[in-house]
Amino acid sequence: MEKDDTICAISTPVGEGGIGVVRMSGQFAHPILKKIFKPNQKNSFYQPRTLYLGHITNPDNNNIVDEVFVVFMHAPNTFTKEDIAEVYSHGGYATLKSILAIMIAQGARLAEPGEFTKRAFLNGRIDLLQAESVLDIIQSETDEELKNAIDQLEGKLSRKVNVLKGDIKEALIEIDAFIEFPEEDVEIDKNGILLRLRKTKQEIETLVNSYYEGKAIKHGLEVLIVGKPNVGKSSLLNALLLKEKAIVTPIPGTTRDLIEDTFHIKGIKVKIIDTAGLRKPRDAVEREGVERVNQKIPKTDLIIWVLDGSETYTSEDEDILTKIKGMPVVPVINKIDLTQRLEKTILKSGNLQWIEISALKDIGFEELKDEIYVRLMKKGFKRGDVLITNMRHRDALEKTAEAISRAITCIIEQEPLEFTAFELQESLLRLGEITGETCPDEILQGIFTRFCIGK
Repeated sequence: MEKDDTICAISTPVGEGGIGVVRMSGQFAHPILKKIFKPNQKNSFYQPRTLYLGHITNPDNNNIVDEVFVVFMHAPNTFTKEDIAEVYSHGGYATLKSILAIMIAQGARLAEPGEFTKRAFLNGRIDLLQAESVLDIIQSETDEELKNAIDQLEGKLSRKVNVLKGDIKEALIEIDAFIEFPEEDVEIDKNGILLRLRKTKQEIETLVNSYYEGKAIKHGLEVLIVGKPNVGKSSLLNALLLKEKAIVTPIPGTTRDLIEDTFHIKGIKVKIIDTAGLRKPRDAVEREGVERVNQKIPKTDLIIWVLDGSETYTSEDEDILTKIKGMPVVPVINKIDLTQRLEKTILKSGNLQWIEISALKDIGFEELKDEIYVRLMKKGFKRGDVLITNMRHRDALEKTAEAISRAITCIIEQEPLEFTAFELQESLLRLGEITGETCPDEILQGIFTRFCIGK
């Protein structure tokens, strides 16, 4: 990325729309726009942040491309802290592409993915945490996901990270003073430093532990539907999704592969997966389907174990219970609209709390969704808490906590204070990766290439 270049891009999705946006950022953004924009009223000076009506024209032949609004924004009071110019045209792809081509012909270049946001980061407008939150806002699917992304954009997590860095720096300054000036009889309060570092480590671990809830909000949690053939697993999936995702027939073993989709419960995304009926396989295809279920069971966040209330408990049901033992399970008794024959003694003896439903009659699904939510969010979190939603942030925090633990061990075991200082510097380095101060170039590149070109 050449920082002196003027970049341009279409910032609205490809396709038809009422309005399309083309933007430029850089030192020549305003001169380029003035060359290609013909206002309806002559202006010797364009007021910043004011919409002007006119036409985009091709300077090579004076052909009109479209009637548009334009706006000029002056550095440093812009998103990138550079001069920005934006064109609001009609939303047809041909129009937007023509405007973009004219900008490039006049000296701008096509922006790289995420380059507008990258410039905002490099120019000190936002830190790396806030830059990543821009993408989270764009990709948000639920109100809770959007709220958390906005919190990050406003610097909620950044402020928390900076407080942690400040606490570590205070301890490091005291230790460095003792190391650098031993002849000055500098006193060092090792107990006070230990107390501060233990408190900081605990706060970091709290953030790390919030990743489960953060993952639920941003990425979604997996729910696996298991049961023997023909108990209504596919009907349950379709009823939760409110659409015919899986084929439903009276023939046992209709589902042979994993079928998945996503729905939302109270602001969290749930990826729900229908599976092949668990029984002794009768052919190679069914054997492969059952094996995929067995591999998936230990990796999922919650299991819905479906039982047929109109049939007696069988050895196949018992085999399934053995396979899912130790996993978080919600037993679901289906077909309660039929005469009940299922003996619930086994569930009671295992202290399993079940939900009764009828997938056919749409009975019991609100209770089931409430139970899924409670079980998935069993660790609990309070609205307003700082949540970690990004695996990169979680990994950096874990490494920070490990470095602080080593520093604490050095103090307790009375190792030379240089060792403690080294570990504290390592912890600051890891925290700096989160906000971008010490983040390697390859990680930066990987972050911004996930953005669309116009953001």
